[in-house]
Amino acid sequence: MKTVMLRTFFINRNFLLLWLGQALSSFGEFLVNAVVTVWLVSDLLAGDPQLPQAIGLTVAAATLPRIFIAPLAGAWIDSARPVRVMVIADAVRIFASLLFMAAYEWANLTPWQMLCGVSLLLLINATAAQFFNPARACIMQIAIPEERRIEACAKAMFSLSGVGILSSALGPLLFAWVGAMSAFVLVTLGLAGSAFCVLRTTGLAARIEPSVPSEPYWQALASGVRLAWSHRTIRLMMLGTALYGISLGINNPVLPLFGMQTLALEPSAYGVLMAAFPLGGLSATLLSTWLSRRLRAETLTCGALFLLGLANLAFALSSGYYVPMLTLYLSGMCLATYAVAQGPVLQMHVPAGYMGRISSLSNPVLSIASVLATAGVTAALSNGEAAPWLPSEFNANRLALSVSAIIVLVGGALMLYSLRRSASTIETVEATH
Repeated sequence: MKTVMLRTFFINRNFLLLWLGQALSSFGEFLVNAVVTVWLVSDLLAGDPQLPQAIGLTVAAATLPRIFIAPLAGAWIDSARPVRVMVIADAVRIFASLLFMAAYEWANLTPWQMLCGVSLLLLINATAAQFFNPARACIMQIAIPEERRIEACAKAMFSLSGVGILSSALGPLLFAWVGAMSAFVLVTLGLAGSAFCVLRTTGLAARIEPSVPSEPYWQALASGVRLAWSHRTIRLMMLGTALYGISLGINNPVLPLFGMQTLALEPSAYGVLMAAFPLGGLSATLLSTWLSRRLRAETLTCGALFLLGLANLAFALSSGYYVPMLTLYLSGMCLATYAVAQGPVLQMHVPAGYMGRISSLSNPVLSIASVLATAGVTAALSNGEAAPWLPSEFNANRLALSVSAIIVLVGGALMLYSLRRSASTIETVEATH
């Protein structure tokens, strides 16, 4: 009985193994990011006037592969063996972590040499992830029955949110209790567990058979970009990714200022407030399957993005403590629903042999939009916190979050309109014939 229940919940054995592999791999990625910032600020470069540049270097090392490596990797993965790609990606990250720990113990590096080593490790990990994630997307397209894809994405998002919360809290604690290297040991063990889970999958095709003739590498890369632009639904999904990237780029630098300056929260209270967002995401993963039975995946994706803009606007206009917490919780629910529904939409509309290319385009779109938005908002806020023409209770931080929310809100509304218009056109054509 228990075996039957486990099979029902985890869909099939391959999904269970891929689910565990993703959780272990993501745990390593999130834990490293959580530990590195604390390590730099409180120990390695504490009091160094160039600390902001050092943090910027680590952020760039983790971000640049998403822009420059991801689209190149996706075109190659479509003609490779996804299982082998995932295992090699984990092996590369394990080897890089072991080398870094060995250098820390025996090379007697200076703080800035250690920073360069950390940045190189983050660069290698992020580069390997650009191969691991599209390969996993290719496998999921054939491993999960079409009618259970949203359910599978919801369960994957649930574990991802839980791992994010766990690693964000565990990283600083591990650093305080037993030092930074303990986190890297756990990362190595997690990646080894991920590789083991992937190797244990069975019955999956050694190579995804494409529905179109094979092409030379650069032609394959170009055809992936053409498909993303010419296919109406895929283009809508990329637009949604860009809209979220703009929101992310504005919100990341402004949220701490809004919480601790505009709302006048203490750091501990601000930390509790921020926890409402991933908690909302966890809650949404439990509702996504129920919603998917009542709404098309395309409608659910665009509708969740529209509601995300609405919830973010309510947060930007809120004050006090409990109202911002509630609106941030709702934002987390909307974002998780959007992320859960988007995957099955792509799996449904992307032809076999194109999933690596299309899934790899999402990261550059998200990262470029986010970087440009961050640059714009930080330049605007550098002139002072409050704009002189705004009322005192509506300062620049509140304005920036409001602009971010309105962009997502209007974009989501236009996506819903486009989706509805497309559906009406299809119904008219079918009625004519």
